[in-house]
Amino acid sequence: MHTYDVIVIGAGIGGLTTAALLAHAGYSVLVLEGHIEPGGCASSYERKRPNGERYVFDVGATVFAGFNPGGAHHWVGEQLGITWPVRPLEPAMEVWLPDRRVVRWGDERWLDERRTAFPQQAWRAEQFWREQETLADIAWRFAARQPPVPPETPQELLRLGLSVRPEMARLLRPMLSTVGQALERHGITDQRLKTYLDGQLLISAQTTHSTCAWLYGAVALNLARIGCYYAEGGAWSLAKTLEAALLRDGGAVQYRQWVEQICTRNGAVTGVRTKRGDVFTARHVVANTTLWDVAELLDTDPGWRLEQAVEDFPRGWGACMLYLGVDAAALPNSLAEHHQIIRSYAQPLGESNSVFVSIHPGDDQRRAPAGQRAITVSTHSEVSRWWRWRKADPARYREEKARMAEAMLDTVALAMPTLRQHIRYMQAGTPTSFWRYTHRHRGMVGGLPQLRRSSGLLSLGPRAAGVRGLWMVGDSTFPGQSTAAVSQSAVRVFQAIRRS
Repeated sequence: MHTYDVIVIGAGIGGLTTAALLAHAGYSVLVLEGHIEPGGCASSYERKRPNGERYVFDVGATVFAGFNPGGAHHWVGEQLGITWPVRPLEPAMEVWLPDRRVVRWGDERWLDERRTAFPQQAWRAEQFWREQETLADIAWRFAARQPPVPPETPQELLRLGLSVRPEMARLLRPMLSTVGQALERHGITDQRLKTYLDGQLLISAQTTHSTCAWLYGAVALNLARIGCYYAEGGAWSLAKTLEAALLRDGGAVQYRQWVEQICTRNGAVTGVRTKRGDVFTARHVVANTTLWDVAELLDTDPGWRLEQAVEDFPRGWGACMLYLGVDAAALPNSLAEHHQIIRSYAQPLGESNSVFVSIHPGDDQRRAPAGQRAITVSTHSEVSRWWRWRKADPARYREEKARMAEAMLDTVALAMPTLRQHIRYMQAGTPTSFWRYTHRHRGMVGGLPQLRRSSGLLSLGPRAAGVRGLWMVGDSTFPGQSTAAVSQSAVRVFQAIRRS
């Protein structure tokens, strides 16, 4: 039996950030990770072919933010004294609608771009965009003060109150409304603009304008303005940078260690047991996994807040993925690194009607053989049917997987028409594939849909499990998905443990 101050379950960005900050502050910290690499949903993997060709593909997350001053990654980097292996991207992405292309600039060029792309109601749309940007700016200034949201103790409620500024009065109505209601207020009926917004919200808030919380949506739509970044060498370089800081400061990481139980006694956490049979004890356990996984790992009934969330919170999406090695000749030099492609205005998004494409920059030669590029393609997909086919009808599962891959390539071809004939390597994945890699509940990715009833002050806090000394970190808790968001949740847990 081994004893630590803190045990962290999962070496995702949220878990590693928490662990590195605590180790830097002098705590004895152990991270237990079931896989062989750090990063979780924001990691990479290497694929070597028999002919010696080597590719590095990003598993899930490919767009990164929060490295600018005031961002969560920036703050963490300053605390740990690390230099992040990132570089800025401009534009953030290109969005391909069925009849037009929208370049998502992060600077003043976005003003002209949005007016040109959506001329039908340009004046009304401009009022919407200005409100969105104002709300996002206020929210980012608030987040930079690192308020405890949602507050879980009287002391946190007091600290939250001290973080409030007069300008935040403008956030009250948005906290109670949806993006759709904001569009109605501004009289916007342009289906092309709504489809563009839905595409952006689906990848950043896991829902669309009719149900997305307006305040969260305003922040999500601000991604390009706060700065998008590329992780040199692949997404896993972020996790490896955090891991190096953790090890430098005396922390430890054990791989191939799946935790099978969180142990408690008298309402307090005592440690964990792994599938290998190892038992580790600690005063604090940090679970970097979904709320459903935390509930299943506990050796006791979860607290009422987590139990209610397990029953009531909306389930997230899964993803179908394509990992491609292609000839660089198929990709014009003028293409951005990221593309969102939507095939039809008339069909719901996801399920190959919308795909997200990330292409590694040509000058990063660590990602693919000479003359080739590594590409990750993803589409949102409903989870349960993939599990049903996988368990009850394996032949149907294989057929549907192949059919989805072809449909995704058809959508990609709308922006890159010659890509298919230049493919040198292809691997496809489904939500069940993602579960095998991450062990996240049913292979869900991207966090919880940000609805009014599960966003902001109504989201889960780090103590939601209802067990003393057990903390939740990651995209199930406030503020939600993305590496910047889970880093913010990690800072919250770090500060709460120190105060405890």
